[in-house]
Amino acid sequence: MNCFWCCNPEGISPKPALMYSVSKCILCGECAGKCEHHAINIEDGKLNISRSFCLSCEQQNCIDECYSGALRLSGYEISLPKLYGIIRRDRQYWGSEGGLTLTGGEPLLQLDFVKSLLQKCHEDYIHTAIETCGNIPWNNFQEVIPYLDWIFFDLKNSDSNLHLKATSADNKLILENAKRLSTEFPGRLIFRIPLIPGFNDSEENINSVISFLKDTGRKEINILPLHHLGREKYQMLQKSYTGGSHPVPVKESLETIRKMFNASGVDCYIGSETPF
Repeated sequence: MNCFWCCNPEGISPKPALMYSVSKCILCGECAGKCEHHAINIEDGKLNISRSFCLSCEQQNCIDECYSGALRLSGYEISLPKLYGIIRRDRQYWGSEGGLTLTGGEPLLQLDFVKSLLQKCHEDYIHTAIETCGNIPWNNFQEVIPYLDWIFFDLKNSDSNLHLKATSADNKLILENAKRLSTEFPGRLIFRIPLIPGFNDSEENINSVISFLKDTGRKEINILPLHHLGREKYQMLQKSYTGGSHPVPVKESLETIRKMFNASGVDCYIGSETPF
């Protein structure tokens, strides 16, 4: 999906995105000279990047030539053995209730890798969890359910048209998957609402979510208040950030919503208050 408030826009693309920090750039032009696609130029004291070429570029010569560190990739490839070696190395620092949570972007788009990683963790008695938008084929969930202890599942808006407008996808598949997980997943399923004032904080939407939870039989919801901490990432991706037109939820509104859920028999946690 492509949610307008996303705080990790660099994770939307299936490939690592090119990040450009204006404050670090000294406009030396070395990156432009090494770009084999001629996708970088300097004009009027400004570095311009034709990002359509970046998606197909395998060389990233521009990054290698950037002496000031203004250009970097948002991610990197790692093998399963190397990643699992890091997990096992760090395990002693987690404490008795630590574990692994896969987030994103959508982690289950990398199904084969994620399944293998979760399976190894499960075999070594490492607690496992994922955070998912739910907008993926049901088979992807089926493949990893045996190796998961917890699932955090987003419910962004009950209105399918509003959901489509805000995220680039309607909520049909999401709600179908949520219902099936409620029945077939034996672990802890915690639904989440990224609370965006003016988009999904209305009494009508909250009541719709309450009705949906009652239908599923699940009784936990986690409210994640909107924040704007990812704003600078949009600048580094040379994208516009439209989430800034929505204010951060005030404490009184959050408490009102919490009381609505609690009154209906649903345990509601705000932010990081989810009891682990």
